[in-house]
Amino acid sequence: MAEIKQLKAIYCRDFGYDCNAVMKGRNPDEAIDAVVKHFVSMHGNSVRDLQTPEKRAEIGAKIKDWEAPPKNG
Repeated sequence: MAEIKQLKAIYCRDFGYDCNAVMKGRNPDEAIDAVVKHFVSMHGNSVRDLQTPEKRAEIGAKIKDWEAPPKNG
């Protein structure tokens, strides 16, 4: 069986939005990219504002390890 690496997750609520979205990626850059896409499409943020090194670092500071919830049954 192939080793499954720990996914990285960022929770939208951690940024003050009333939103239950969780953006995930195989590495921090993927998770940050997912947050940028979500913020632009769902919350109307500007891509230009979110792509600065400072803003990406701020988003990256919220990264957590994510584990899938156990399956019932």
